[in-house]
Amino acid sequence: MRIFFARCKLLEGLSWSALALVGAFCAIQALEWTLSPMSGAVGSGAADVALTWLSRFWVFTFTAVTMLVTALVVLNAAGRAGRENPAVAVVAVVAACVVAAVMRYAIGATPASEGAAFMLLVFISWLAAGAVLVAGYVFFLRSQAAQAEAGAAQLRRGALETQGLAARLRLLQAQVEPHFIFNTLSNVRRLCQSDAAAGRAMLAHLARYLRAALPRMRQNEASLGDEVELVSAYLAVQKVRMGTRLEVAIDVPVPLLEVRIPPMMLATLVENAIKHGIAPLASGGSIEVKAASSAGTLALTVCDTGRGFVAESGTGVGLANIRARLAALYGSRAALKLEANAPRGVVATITLPLA
Repeated sequence: MRIFFARCKLLEGLSWSALALVGAFCAIQALEWTLSPMSGAVGSGAADVALTWLSRFWVFTFTAVTMLVTALVVLNAAGRAGRENPAVAVVAVVAACVVAAVMRYAIGATPASEGAAFMLLVFISWLAAGAVLVAGYVFFLRSQAAQAEAGAAQLRRGALETQGLAARLRLLQAQVEPHFIFNTLSNVRRLCQSDAAAGRAMLAHLARYLRAALPRMRQNEASLGDEVELVSAYLAVQKVRMGTRLEVAIDVPVPLLEVRIPPMMLATLVENAIKHGIAPLASGGSIEVKAASSAGTLALTVCDTGRGFVAESGTGVGLANIRARLAALYGSRAALKLEANAPRGVVATITLPLA
């Protein structure tokens, strides 16, 4: 029945709660009529009083439900614009009372001896109730339409926000792609000019790096294991270029390798540590990549023993890209933090919810 109410446009607004409210009203009206002198039930036995009340209750309920359905049909047929017109409301009231009076006569609830006169009495006596009923439903249907419009607007806003977020993430992701590839190719070119054997070794590591990087650059997420493989390949390229000036350590627990994370963030931290921390130093330094989980949070850490904080630390495009992506994906639940390492260098840590 509820599905029928929902699908029938002419009965929009009809519900079990509305019918229950009408039933309660009719029960009170029937009790009032039963206790009035005109009913003749006062002074009779309890059974007669109950029977009189029950007969009036069903007649009143039939009348009220008929009025309710008729008024709703008229209001819904007029549409939302029609319901704003007071003339339509008056027509709904009159139509509801006329149909109710006729239907009472049709089912035999009108005394045959009185006929049309009694039908007119029913019409007049229910006009006030019909007016209240129609007024209530006009406001109810108006409120229902306003809520539907608000919900649709909210859905549209949500869809636009989702599309905007997706476009922003694609743009941020696109900034990472050429940055890594061109920097690495530049290193290969320089090395090939000075040491052909080392250049060939770097090309082999570069091929491994690109096989790891290219399939994932356009993905929304990757496994931590994939990102560690990417970082390992990138550091192998840098190891060929820097030789003994670079020491590398990777410590990622096996259970965390399958955790899903945004791609290229860990690699960006590693490249940033090489470029700004270790490469400028003649003595070089070391890089340690770590991952740990605690209380539903994943921490990805890149520690370097490079030159430490300088004026531009924390303001580069790569770090700004990470912060923007974390904010877009996780809001305040994720962050990038930079701290001084001891005795020298920088500790960069990404914290994000553990999926």
